Amino acid sequence: MARAKNFFKKLGCIFISPEITNDGRSLTLFYKYFLGGIFIRFLFMPFFFQRDLLSTYQRAADTVFNGNIGSDFQQLITNIIHSVYFLLSKTIFPFINSYKDILLNQDTWVSWVEFVKSDNIFIILAIFKFLYFIFDIACIFVILRLFYDGDTRKKLKIFKYWMFNPIVIFVLYLFARHDTIGLFVTLLSFLLAKKKRKYWAVLVLAIAEAIRFFPIMVLPILIIYLAEKKKDYMIMGAIGLSGLIAIEAVSYIAFGKSVIFSLLNAEHFNYIISSKLELIVHDRIFIFLVVYTVLILSFIKLKNKSFDFLMSYCAMIYLLYVALSYFHPQYLLWSVPFVLYVAGKQKNMYYFQWVQFLFLAVVFIYWGDLITKFLFASFDHRFFIYLPGPIPLINRFYDPAKFVNIFRSIFTGITLWMVYLIYLFNRKTSRENELSDKTGL
Repeated sequence: MARAKNFFKKLGCIFISPEITNDGRSLTLFYKYFLGGIFIRFLFMPFFFQRDLLSTYQRAADTVFNGNIGSDFQQLITNIIHSVYFLLSKTIFPFINSYKDILLNQDTWVSWVEFVKSDNIFIILAIFKFLYFIFDIACIFVILRLFYDGDTRKKLKIFKYWMFNPIVIFVLYLFARHDTIGLFVTLLSFLLAKKKRKYWAVLVLAIAEAIRFFPIMVLPILIIYLAEKKKDYMIMGAIGLSGLIAIEAVSYIAFGKSVIFSLLNAEHFNYIISSKLELIVHDRIFIFLVVYTVLILSFIKLKNKSFDFLMSYCAMIYLLYVALSYFHPQYLLWSVPFVLYVAGKQKNMYYFQWVQFLFLAVVFIYWGDLITKFLFASFDHRFFIYLPGPIPLINRFYDPAKFVNIFRSIFTGITLWMVYLIYLFNRKTSRENELSDKTGL
């Protein structure tokens, strides 16, 4: 019995953190938050459906049933992960094979209707989303190792904030997007950076970039944080771009298509430059790129590039992106772990995420029925198909576009205020560092 207890205690020290595992009261709170968060996740997992989840697994099914590994060449690694998971799932749960015709149906509307009215819809939704649950839990265990060593109270606070975070729960279990996979690899990269494994950290971030585009936004400040010599900038820059270069090479050789140029010409890249100032004729300024450049330069100027600053600058980058550019709801997930780091010292940052989410819920109307009334279609597809959507209802009283944009503007204001609070957090941290240096002298 004692051996088993010691074994689980050692396991807890590895996966949770020694600070929490070795303190009985903290461990009790950990289990309380963990079980509460799991309950909420399992509550939402089987019952809400967004069309992109089906599209993701349709590409995976095309790979598994037809051997078409390039069904999503722009997100090759993500598709491979889903394909392997789908293959394992249909082996464990043979009834999934009955969904073959639905998953291979190229008609978007017909496949959606057939899917939501299927007999096993709740089970299949839970199975499909369970992959994101695995990476969700993996993310929080990495975060526990990443943030606030030696401070049990702050670790527990951040753990609670993640387990009950409305953005995390919505993106993964209602909207059901796969960003948590790339986010997990990104967090691993920062864990390596914290341990000063500089080349490994940048290499892992390069893998994250190959999975999802967003990690490249924080590549410059990670390199600046880790670089000790001038040659480090060149070496880590090359390593940091190696993931994209590798995917580009594989895609071009295997499928005859360019990932990089297809992404640059896709609407998703245009989101980054969607906010702009029109000058004369063809002359325009892309607002996010201007602000992003200023952030990078300000990080370079910092005398003491501490881990606090690295985390807070990542938070500002992702917050400014959603504040100043067109975005999809899942993009906000990338800001969450970094904002929570600041929330460990400034509790109000977590509550501002709730306010963000409340205004974001109105902004959802942008995307129409697919992420409003159709989220509930698995309960009764006929009822929710013919139920009037929010846009016609709003249109009876006011212009829907203006209505949504009012809330979008407030959302941007709240997000910019969060950036300002992080700026104040940085100033306070800078003063503390200066005071510490003087005391040390």
